[in-house]
Amino acid sequence: MRCTSLIPITTHKKETIRLYVTTSSFVLVKDEQHILEIHFDGHGMTRRDTFEPVNVVQSYDIYGVLGFMEGFREKYMIIISSVQLRGHLFGNPVYVIERVSCLSFDSFKACQKLNRKQEDEDDDEEETLTNKKRPTSPPVLLTQSNSFITRIRKSFLKKKSEEALNETLKEEALLEQFTCDLLKKKPDLSIPVDSSSSSSFEEDDNEVDEALEQRLVRQVTEMFSRSMFIYSNSCDITNSFQRSYDKSRSDASYDDKTVPLWKKVDKRFWWNEHLTRDFVTHKMDDWIVPVMQGTLQIEPCSIEGYEFDFVLISRRSRERAGMRYQRRGINEDGQVANFVETEQVVLFKRDQANHVASFVQTRGSIPLFWSQSPYSLHPVPSLERTEEENESAFHKHFQVQEKLYGRQIVVNLTELSGREAIVGSEYRKLVENLADPNIKYVEFDFHRETKGMRFENISKLSKSLYDDLSKIQYFWESSGEKNALCEQSGTFRTNCMDCLDRTNVVQSAFGRSVLNLQLMRFGISEYPEQGIKYYDEFERIFNNVWANNGDMISRMYAGTSALKGDFTRTGKRNITGMMNDASNSLARMYFNTIKDFWRQATVDFVLGYHKTEIFRHVPQSTKMSAEPGIERRWAKIRSDAIEISSEIVVADDETKINGWTLLSPTESTKKSKSPKEFEEKVLLLTEKALYICSYNYSLEKVIQFKRLALETLVAIQMGEYILSTLTPASRSADQNYGIILSYLTEGELVRWNTGSIQNKSLGALNIQQQGDGTTTITEDSSSEEEEEEEDEENKTSTITFKAVRYNILGELDGEVESCKQQIQGMVKAITEASGHKDKDFVVQKSIISLEQAEKTDSIFKKMGHKIKQAIWI
Repeated sequence: MRCTSLIPITTHKKETIRLYVTTSSFVLVKDEQHILEIHFDGHGMTRRDTFEPVNVVQSYDIYGVLGFMEGFREKYMIIISSVQLRGHLFGNPVYVIERVSCLSFDSFKACQKLNRKQEDEDDDEEETLTNKKRPTSPPVLLTQSNSFITRIRKSFLKKKSEEALNETLKEEALLEQFTCDLLKKKPDLSIPVDSSSSSSFEEDDNEVDEALEQRLVRQVTEMFSRSMFIYSNSCDITNSFQRSYDKSRSDASYDDKTVPLWKKVDKRFWWNEHLTRDFVTHKMDDWIVPVMQGTLQIEPCSIEGYEFDFVLISRRSRERAGMRYQRRGINEDGQVANFVETEQVVLFKRDQANHVASFVQTRGSIPLFWSQSPYSLHPVPSLERTEEENESAFHKHFQVQEKLYGRQIVVNLTELSGREAIVGSEYRKLVENLADPNIKYVEFDFHRETKGMRFENISKLSKSLYDDLSKIQYFWESSGEKNALCEQSGTFRTNCMDCLDRTNVVQSAFGRSVLNLQLMRFGISEYPEQGIKYYDEFERIFNNVWANNGDMISRMYAGTSALKGDFTRTGKRNITGMMNDASNSLARMYFNTIKDFWRQATVDFVLGYHKTEIFRHVPQSTKMSAEPGIERRWAKIRSDAIEISSEIVVADDETKINGWTLLSPTESTKKSKSPKEFEEKVLLLTEKALYICSYNYSLEKVIQFKRLALETLVAIQMGEYILSTLTPASRSADQNYGIILSYLTEGELVRWNTGSIQNKSLGALNIQQQGDGTTTITEDSSSEEEEEEEDEENKTSTITFKAVRYNILGELDGEVESCKQQIQGMVKAITEASGHKDKDFVVQKSIISLEQAEKTDSIFKKMGHKIKQAIWI
């Protein structure tokens, strides 16, 4: 955004688009030159020169189109249905999105959605005018209660024939008993329950998909309807004033108004890029509205008769975006969680020239691999990954930061002792190891320094860094000058654990210091020694703007307003503020444990990091929503495990033909027909033998391996290996396939890596030290290691494997083999290598069939799954 190319104005009408819903399309009309038709039948979109309202169902005023999304069943257009004018930047209106609507590509459903929205808005307006609450009319689409109990009942009660009526009544009785337990009531136990009845899987799946579709639409609507996203149709708000200045000097097209706005934005802050890909594909550049998550507040101010605008803009990065405990630390690309660029701006006019002075600061999570459990008010952080991985990501992060912002003044506000020091000390260590002269690392134990509400001690930090602030300067441009009068050459990168409360307080202190300097140089302030404290009204504005900034960023990341907001607003800490902080802390815990799973999945889906499949796995999550790229990472880890195992265990006179990673029942569950715990092992095939390796993925070491000569193989059984019938994925034969190898135990070789971690089965093994330094293990007759059953007469054993399902979230590129295809390919390779031509060598038989799995799923297990679905979905 350039101040030299903008003309100040004082009023501006909200920019609207007329949306016509026809029987076969959406038609968007900006003006006579901009008419777009979006077809329902999959034929894309076309420009129109004119539009005659034919077959129009209804029409509405909207403010823009965020983009399009594919749900589980339908496609949706996401429209901006309500906005608020946030202010003007040199005449360019900037809006905050208050509400969006997801319109199905179906005219009837779309109109129902818009009509209900209009009714809700009319009700809200009438309630505001009368200042009196009145009951809200029932929504058009809802015909029954959506309470917790109703959702549970709906999950259980299916459409049944007359013959199944008695079974339905029994199910209702059982459900009533279970819900009574939940509500701590005494149920009537007199009605017998027959657990043999079950609803059709297909009907179950349809209901789940329908519920997920509704939840998806609800989550996307909520995400964009919380006043957290801002946009402008006429100026680029994603770039700081200095970046805009640099771009205009290096690229003449940046100031060209005919170049689409989306081609100018900083993609780090363009949140709806993935949603607009249909517009990009069809080259509908003029319909793309780049939307940014962040804050903007513009306040007109006056000091000593000089008028100016005080502006604070925060831009929240979409890289490693998400919720508080769902996204911590760094990723492999050096991107950190909750990265926010905050720009403090002073706009004023002098001698008919527009002046812009801005100062940019950044905040972001500690750039290490670390995490915290969401199930605690004060969770202990846990360091992750290897030292090499941390150093690599850490280096990438600061390479990018220096390229974008110059010299880095790193201000770490975490505690120097206790749980926060776990990551803080490692942070210090990596900075020291990097030894980059462009990074200055400063530690300030915020809690210790301000203990006893001594928040005035924060000034010690800003004073100690005043020389650094003076050196990095700030950006200052005048429309009357050819070149910038001053440029910022570095930035303060501030962090605490969350980069919220403490960080915002300290950033406001840095902002105050640079503002005192700026106002003096601009000739606005005549009291540089006392600074803005001398001007009560302006200081009140300054404090409130920064407090609002902290509150909004906190809502984006943690779900509640910022803590310590009372100090930011008033400069004082009091008991009332501490009480508010306590309630906000409890609210944060609620959001961390209940709502953030869905919010994180929604963020990843909207940004294009995950497909709709991610929503199927939210109810099954126990801690974290899946990290973007996790499937690609695990594919590489498994590939490396095969190569490392091959180098360690395969004899020099043998050559690896192929290798796989497979799931094998753990020792405690091997005798069970439906084991619940599995260990992922590496299976290697050579021209002479099969190697079965117990592999430690954390240490990247083979713990133990068993060698089976191919001539000892007696038979191979392959078939369905279904452990649960509760979800479509767990019932799929293609994705639940296994193999049982039968072999002669005589001549088998087992070796143990005594230099590594020992597993639980050590006590059942006889370990004999050999002269060559290796350890040979023979199995005791009572050992259950690796075997499910043993034929004493023929001295044969069996070992069972289940294929690993790949591409669960759809991240892997190209064609990915199903579990069944993996097993079939594996059996073919083993059969060819062993030379077996006996047609009875390979047996096609279910290991655990769908019918057997159905019997193992008790009615209470099914009920628990239904209850969980009702709660989560």
